[in-house]
Amino acid sequence: MIGINELVKLLEDNKLKNISVYNVENSVEERFIIIATSSSIQQSKSVADTIAQKYDYQDKIEGYNKGEWIVFDFNTITLHIFLPKVREKYNLDKLYKPLKYNINKK
Repeated sequence: MIGINELVKLLEDNKLKNISVYNVENSVEERFIIIATSSSIQQSKSVADTIAQKYDYQDKIEGYNKGEWIVFDFNTITLHIFLPKVREKYNLDKLYKPLKYNINKK
C-alpha cells in the first residue's frame, strides 16, 4: 500500500512545487487527491517514470504522452501532476478543502 507521506516526499525530492493533499473520503473508504506542479514536460515525465518504477505501476498513466497533466490512480490515492498553466486552467484545487496534509510549497 502506498502511503501519502511517502508519495509526497518523493514529489518533494523530485522538486515538484505547490503540493496539496485533499481527503475526499466517502462513506465507504478514505480517499486522497494529491495535486502537484512541475516546471516542465520533461520533469513531469521523469517523475512519472520514477513513480511507475518505484510502485510497479502497471495501469495506463493517463496524460503521459502529452505530459501537461499526468494522472495516476492508486485506488485510494489519485495523483495529478500539472504544468502551471494547466493547473491554473482547470483549478481542481477549488473543488476540495485542504486538510492537515496541505503542503503548499511554491
